[in-house]
Amino acid sequence: MNRYSVITADIVGSRQIESFRLKRDRTLRRVSQSHLRRKLIVSPYAVMAWDEFQAILTLPEHTPRVMLDLRRLFYPSHLWIAVGVGAVSEARRRPVNRYAGGQAFERARLALERLNRNSPKFRILTGFESGNQAFDRVASTIYHLHDTLLQSTTAKQWKAINALMDSRSQEVAAKKLGVDVSTVSRALKRGHYWHMVETTETMQALFQQTFHLHK
Repeated sequence: MNRYSVITADIVGSRQIESFRLKRDRTLRRVSQSHLRRKLIVSPYAVMAWDEFQAILTLPEHTPRVMLDLRRLFYPSHLWIAVGVGAVSEARRRPVNRYAGGQAFERARLALERLNRNSPKFRILTGFESGNQAFDRVASTIYHLHDTLLQSTTAKQWKAINALMDSRSQEVAAKKLGVDVSTVSRALKRGHYWHMVETTETMQALFQQTFHLHK
């Protein structure tokens, strides 16, 4: 059985965002183009409701990279990101919100409902429902810590992170931003960029180990 990841994201506080629909659609077009070109998603992101959108990923292990892109490109908005892993019907038909369905969608919806209830102890932005309780518990714990760090990342630090991720070079990023390399380096460190990289790489390996061994 082929397993897919389905991401369902909810934009927090959308009613307070000026020109929200325009900003939402512009960002989704940019993300869809990038992720389709890199073969991370099966088809473009589909809007499910005013502040909710979703997509099917081509492989479960792409999930951490996709989530990081969504967080950085939607900033300063925050997202609840729910991940469901499992079977999908009509995965290649477009748009996904009209034709696709199945276990992964149901699990993503369950994960999102839990996020919307949130925790009284601390803010939770990422949730997983894969049918594998051990994986879900580890992944959720990692991202609870990861998301807590990201909430302290400033606009200037995100700008440096985006410049680096788009250029793949601190020197090019510094030139683009009109600052020196040491300034970029400090922004990356203080903005927890290297934590983001480590989380993404570790979670990618965990997805591969968990879901490729149990196809």
